[in-house]
Order: sequence, then C-alpha cells, then structure tokens
Amino acid sequence: MKPHRAGASLKATAVAVAVCLTATTLLAGSHDAFCARSTNLFFLSGGGSDKGGALPPADTSTGSGTSSACPSAADVAASPWARSCELVTKVCVDSGGLVLYDDRYQPAPRGGGEEAPTFAAAEGYGQFIYVYRTGHAKFGHPLSSIPSRGVSVNEGTPYLRDPAFSSCTVPVVWYPFWMNNFGHFFRDNAAKLYGYLQETPWASAVKLVPVTADGLALPSFNYQLLQPLTPLRVETWADFATRLPPGGEAVVQPGPPPSSEGSHQRCFESMLICTHGLNTTRWPLHAYGRHIVRAYKHLLPPEAAAVAASASAAVQQGSAGGGASGGSSSSNAGDGRGSSADGAGESGGAASSSSSSGGAATVLNVVFQRRPGETRQMLNLEELLERCNAWTHSTAAGRRFAASCRADEITDLTSGMAAAQLADVFVGMHGANLANGWLMRPGSSLIEIQAYGFDTHVPHLQDPLFNAEDADSQVLWWVLQGCDPGAWRPCPAEAARKASPTQWVKNRNMFVRWEALDTALQQVAETGGDMRRYRELWASGRWWWHMNPGNEHPFEKRQAEAARIRDKYPDRIPVIVERADRTNIPDIDKKKYLVPADLTVGQFVYVIRKRIRVSPEQAIFMFVRNVLPPTAALMADVYEEHRDQDGFLYITYSGENTFG
Repeated sequence: MKPHRAGASLKATAVAVAVCLTATTLLAGSHDAFCARSTNLFFLSGGGSDKGGALPPADTSTGSGTSSACPSAADVAASPWARSCELVTKVCVDSGGLVLYDDRYQPAPRGGGEEAPTFAAAEGYGQFIYVYRTGHAKFGHPLSSIPSRGVSVNEGTPYLRDPAFSSCTVPVVWYPFWMNNFGHFFRDNAAKLYGYLQETPWASAVKLVPVTADGLALPSFNYQLLQPLTPLRVETWADFATRLPPGGEAVVQPGPPPSSEGSHQRCFESMLICTHGLNTTRWPLHAYGRHIVRAYKHLLPPEAAAVAASASAAVQQGSAGGGASGGSSSSNAGDGRGSSADGAGESGGAASSSSSSGGAATVLNVVFQRRPGETRQMLNLEELLERCNAWTHSTAAGRRFAASCRADEITDLTSGMAAAQLADVFVGMHGANLANGWLMRPGSSLIEIQAYGFDTHVPHLQDPLFNAEDADSQVLWWVLQGCDPGAWRPCPAEAARKASPTQWVKNRNMFVRWEALDTALQQVAETGGDMRRYRELWASGRWWWHMNPGNEHPFEKRQAEAARIRDKYPDRIPVIVERADRTNIPDIDKKKYLVPADLTVGQFVYVIRKRIRVSPEQAIFMFVRNVLPPTAALMADVYEEHRDQDGFLYITYSGENTFG
C-alpha cells in the first residue's frame, strides 16, 4: 500500500442550489433533489432550461484532460492522489470495513501471507468534537479507524462473493483535519481537494467519503463545502460502508447520484484513503471560494446575488482577454460596482465600490465581523464604526474615498457569502470566520486583527501566508497585530485561569486603535485592489502593522480604565459623577467612584451629599440619562441598564431649582 494526490482542469461541477423545498414539490417539477444531512442547503440537478425553472445539468467536463471519465487502475496509480493517499485496488466495502481481493492478503503458502492493514487518521487529524445529548463537548475524540480483511468463501452477499469492480467511480475516503472548525475545513480540506480535482482528468469519477467518529453525522458546513466539488453524492464513511440489502443497490434517493453508474456501488477497481491530507504547499483558496459562491448563488439575497452574477461575468470576460489581474480600476456609476482598467478582473475593494459621477468620493463598503460569544471581541466596536463612517481619504493620485461601515454577525455559509459579496473590506478578529474572506470579490481587502501576544504562536501567520502563496488569489490580506499590553482584556477562560493557557492568547478581547485601522484603510485605498501592487507590499513587509501604545483617544482610555476596574473588582461598578450646568450645588472634589454593586441609589445619594457637604435642608437630585432612578434600586441594576459605551455609569446631580 502506498500513498497519493490529484490531476487536469475540472470545470466547476456547479451544483446549483436553492432553498430546501419539499420532496413533493421537487418531484412534481421533475427535478432530482438531495437535501444534505444536517444542512439547510438543497442541491438541484436535472435537465431543462433556466427559463422553465429547471436547472441545467451540472457541468462535469474535465477541461484540459483527455483521459476517460472512467480511469484505469494505472491512471489512478500514476496520479498525484496516489502519492498523498493510500491506494487500494480490487476492494469492496462492507459493514464499516474493507474486503481485499488481492491474494497478498490470503494465508501462505497459497497466498502472500500479508496482514490486512487498518487505516486510521494520522496524528493531528483525529480531531472530532463529540457533543453529548446533555450538551457536554468532548474535544479530541478520535475519528473511526477502518479495518480490512482478506476475502472469505463465506461472504454474506452476492456482490461480495462475485464482485463487479467499478472503474468509473473512485472513492476518496477523506480523514478531515479539524472538521468542526469552519476555517480549517474550508482552508485545509475543501480548498485542497478542489485544487487536486482541478488537475484530475477523471475528476467526475471522484466520490468524496469523509470519515467521522462512531458513525456520527458531519457538521452541516462540511456537506455544504464538499458537495459542490463533485457530481457524485458526498456520503460519510459510515453510510457508504453499510451492507446493502438484496436489491438495495437500485434504491437511490433523489439528488446527486451515489456513483457514476447511478446506483449504489460497493466494489471498486481503485480506492484512495487519505489519512493525512494532501502533499501540497499551495492550493487555490480564493478560486475555491468563488466556486462556492457560484454554486450557491441562488441562496443569496437579491442585492448580493446581483453583485455575484456581475462579478462572475467580469471574470469570464477577463479570462477570455488574458486572465484576471486584479488591477486598479475606476468606479462604474451605472451599477455601483467597477471593473478593472484592463478589463481583466471582477474587482472589489477600492477598485469597485459604490460611487457617483462628477468626481464624488468613492465609498468603500466596510463590514466588521461581529463574533458571537465572549471571546475575540473588538471592545470598542461602536466607536470604530462611528469613526469609520466619518472616514475620508485622498490618495496620492488625487482620488477621494469615504466609507460606509457596519457590523455583521456571520452565522452560516449563506450569511458569509452575502456579506462577502457586498463588502469591499472585511475587518475581523483572527479566527475561523476570516475564511469568509475567500468568498469575496477579487480586489477586495481583509483586515485581520490579532490579539496581544498572539504573534508568539505559529498560526498567527497562516492565513495571510497561505493567501499570499495562492498565486491566483485576488484577496488583499492585511494584518493589525496587537502590541499594546494595556489594550486587551482576557477571555473568560483566561480570567478564570481555566482551560489550556495556549488557548488564552488567541481568544483575548481587544481595544483596536482607530489610528491603526485608519492606516490600513488608507493603504487599501492607495493600493486600489491591485493584487500586483499588494504583492510588492507583501515582499517589503508593508501589509502588517503593529498596534503599539500611543496617545489614546479619551474614549479608548476611559473604556480601558473601566474594563480594568471590572476585571479587578467584579463586585464593584465604575461611576462618574458630574454637576449639572445650572445648579446652586457646589462642585464635587472627586468625580470617579468605585461603588459596591449591592448599594442602593439612596445610599449612594447619601455618600455624595456627604462628599459635597450640602446642608440637610438642601435638596439634591441624581439623574441617570436625564431620568431619576428609584432610590431603592440597586446600583448594579442601574449600571446594567444605563452604563455608557465606555463602561462607566454617568450620574448628574442638581439642586431643587433645576429639577423639572
């Protein structure tokens, strides 16, 4: 047994997608349909025209290859797949294992006497998160191993006793790397497979069979990212290796066929088992992302779908004219999206943002990725949005820019695609969510923010490095590295000193200095979506900035101070007390207070009265956002309801003559 990898250009096996309809509706429309397990994406295929609502058959042509769609065993053995994966020939699958028909695995002296192998994930690949019904998650649960055995005279089914080995279907049994992580699965699994399939003349014969743990289902996004790679149905190893009942090979669900023959196959001339990925150092991340967008364009909201369609047309036009360059371009006032100056790219970023004629500023659509949960947060996001929406810049060439900025929470592949189509610039904390950057239009930019201390960990350079080594990527990837020891806050696990310290750093929450983001946005504008110019900047290191300590904006300073107080004194709340403009009450000598959370408003008023030293006859009124809080209310409750974005609770006091 020896390993292997993939070979000639596979045109997009565009598995068109629509919202998951009922089987009755689909059958009535004479479509084949397949609803991937645990996913809301529905794959349609079948004859007909676009005008009639039916989607055309998936394009399974092989591009530059000349080999038959049914490869010989020699074709598979000579392919790159066999140098990365274990090649098994004359093999059937049964009850979760392999049945080997090579006499090497029969006892000596009539056979070769070799021990039948067991296949298992290489070290680092058995990363499955086992979630119990109670919600408890077990990390690092091993993926299932695959046993094999020599064929017996007592095989339990006719197709095992007298096998017909398929040469038109080549299963690729895939041990995924970090299958529960969207970014890793996109980058280290699906994109690599896409690259190999692009160079495989018999790509339409490949059937992807991912391995899970204990027969469990794949995460839904695994199906979503894999199914558009092949015209054959993606099945888990557990489903693929079940024994068929008599006549079961002909019982086929609607949707992508389970094999090139159209029926369930269990015996194969060649099978590839990939236990440790594929032997490659470069792979098409952005081309794969664009392929996914084309496959799922029917799921996009109308505005995003229109952008994706015009972008795809621009790329096809550019390819006919000599290939995409991602060059700088002028804005197109007609559709709000530009095309590159040489007609070669479906440019995004500074090259294609919304603009108007007459010399008005080009508007960059900037989308901040808002992560759910309590880790990897931009703690001053609201301030960044406010300043971003007021941002302007004039380039050295005299081109004027402005920005339209918003925050989006990307929850699934569809929302990620939609945000990516509409964004000229993504801004996000390091993490799996940044893989959505490869769904963006060519010429777009991604600004990655990395937490303080994360630069000591190897993964901090992986995404920008892999993107730079993708020769065809048209995504401009920038990095802001946190280097200010006072501009971060621990994630809950670090604050509680729980979990592994190696996980703490990447999950820290950050204060992002506006000056740093402003610098990155200016570089985005100056580069104009030109990938050639970006690669020059990459070579000179001008794609990466350190966010060092500096003169903090007052808001950032107060926000950092409040966060430090809450971290150190979780049972107290930070309060700033100010005197109203028109009042006869004296000014207070101390403005900031650390107030016990269980103190009542009335008790705090008493403290302030004593501090100001007003007479017992003098009335004093305490306002929070121009409202009098109840004296019996706890300060903790008032804080939770009325605290400012900087983390302080602001209280204004006044005399009776200004009340009401």
